[in-house]
Amino acid sequence: MAIFVILFFTSLFCFVSLILTIIGGVKKIKKLLYGGIAGFFVFGIATVVITACSVVKVVESVTTEDVAEAAGEVSEHGGKIAGKVVKGTVTGMANELEEESIKIDSSVVEAGIVVNHCENLTIGERVSIYLDFTKDFEGVMKLYAYDVNDKKQGVASDSIHVQAGDEGTYVFDFNGGFNSGFSGYYKLVAIPAR
Repeated sequence: MAIFVILFFTSLFCFVSLILTIIGGVKKIKKLLYGGIAGFFVFGIATVVITACSVVKVVESVTTEDVAEAAGEVSEHGGKIAGKVVKGTVTGMANELEEESIKIDSSVVEAGIVVNHCENLTIGERVSIYLDFTKDFEGVMKLYAYDVNDKKQGVASDSIHVQAGDEGTYVFDFNGGFNSGFSGYYKLVAIPAR
């Protein structure tokens, strides 16, 4: 604390000396001009020396472990921010792709079936859908494929018998019925057994 008080006063006297130098030069008072220059020189050197000693003392007190720890904390926080950005981007892209790639028929909602994830295993041939069942269900799940012009391209089905609370991945195989350039969407329909 004492160093900061001394530094404050030497800086203040340096500033006052500068003002006296300017006033002496403007009013052409030689004693004031020379006194101001001398004071500015002496107090300026004192301020520089005290500042340099303070900086060296602070730098010496900082260890490489402190620097490494601070850099690690900054990197960790930066990594968390970057991770959240990447996770949000990937999640947003996945949600957008799922929303565009599979449409849910009202029969699926009425049967208590929740679609959690959809993935093309082999483009246009096999589609994997992760389903949660909130109600008992026995029947057939049909997955229709449509091209971008809403023209039906094929249908795959799976017979399912589950209880409420069951969940799992169901694979719908179109048996290679599409060309490799299939770009469209799927529509999932639930047909309960009678």
